[in-house]
Amino acid sequence: MTNSFFKLFALLLCGLFASCSEQNIPDIPNSGGNEQNTGFATIDQTQVKAKGGSFILRIKTNDEWKITCKDTWCTLTPTSGQGNRSITGRITANTGKERTATIDVTAGTEHVTFNLKQLPGDGSNPDPDPEPDPDPTPDPTPSGYAGRIEIPKLKGGSMNIFHTWTTKENGKETVTYSYEYDCTKKHVRWVAFTFDNYTCQSNVKRSNAWADDPNIPAQYRTTKSDYNPKYTRGHMVGSGDRVYSLAANKQTFYYSNMSPQLQENFNTGGGVWNKVEDQVQDWGQIQNVNDTVYIVKGATIDNESNIIEYYGSGVAVPLYYYIAVLSYKNKQYKGMAFYVKHTDDNKTSTVKPYAMSIRELEQKTNMNFFHNLENSIEDNVEINYNSSDWSWKN
Repeated sequence: MTNSFFKLFALLLCGLFASCSEQNIPDIPNSGGNEQNTGFATIDQTQVKAKGGSFILRIKTNDEWKITCKDTWCTLTPTSGQGNRSITGRITANTGKERTATIDVTAGTEHVTFNLKQLPGDGSNPDPDPEPDPDPTPDPTPSGYAGRIEIPKLKGGSMNIFHTWTTKENGKETVTYSYEYDCTKKHVRWVAFTFDNYTCQSNVKRSNAWADDPNIPAQYRTTKSDYNPKYTRGHMVGSGDRVYSLAANKQTFYYSNMSPQLQENFNTGGGVWNKVEDQVQDWGQIQNVNDTVYIVKGATIDNESNIIEYYGSGVAVPLYYYIAVLSYKNKQYKGMAFYVKHTDDNKTSTVKPYAMSIRELEQKTNMNFFHNLENSIEDNVEINYNSSDWSWKN
């Protein structure tokens, strides 16, 4: 069936039941290239290299769906479900002749078959690699921006994009923030940035410079309709975190920096997450040129049990958000973290109940924070947390 039929069908349902919106049954994006779009399902590529890799299959439906593939060298996770969803597929390396995987997708009464071709690895392709390493991060000393103190251990892989935004003013480069973006979830795994006596300054106003992130392939980007009307476009790196320069503030408005967040009692006003962000900004007020506060903010998208739903064109809605804080002041390190459930019925007058040690947050998120520190310093700041060591707004 065509996209036009599904649009008409969606509008008829909305008219009959007055309980849905067109955003609930979004159009599947067409990225050009070798993407194959069938109306209710799309695969982002129809040919992969001999060395293998990953691909994404998206489903747009209100029905239950199922995926089958008899070729063991092609796997998809998950293979069944209901409603809109992005599914990750993986292809192992091919050391023989060209081969084709047949992927069958059913949703309600609809059915489609995709044929995914893999190039040969018998000499016509000079570098048939083994199956891609799911964690190719250089260890123990990452190079470049990945070696900065605030950067957690990268997940890596072909579907996770690591990038660092910088600005250059008066001949000096300043790091705005870094992120690792999961293309399969259309959401950042985390963002990381610092407050020092320059980046903590308030020199400009909110820019509202909404824009696509050119580092994210078009088929994995999000748009305004992927959040509204159910959720707000929640900044991961807040606009208020980067008001030391206009260029830096504009970089916080890339859609790759947005997360679908509930508004009332969470993202705005007196919402719990809003209060946590305000508290961290308060700790980021730096006076001494030698002091720095290192921040990692993230969302629970790695584990399906910690995803509320997939909204819009397949954007993961996290069940929890977190912040890891590492403070270096007066030549001393200390650390702490927050872990907050994404809900609109959790009013609070203080953020202290959501605070914990960084090590506890690592256990909840399966993340490795501040691993670029010396081991002895890392262990000390991650294990030890005392509420009285921190100044609290409330």
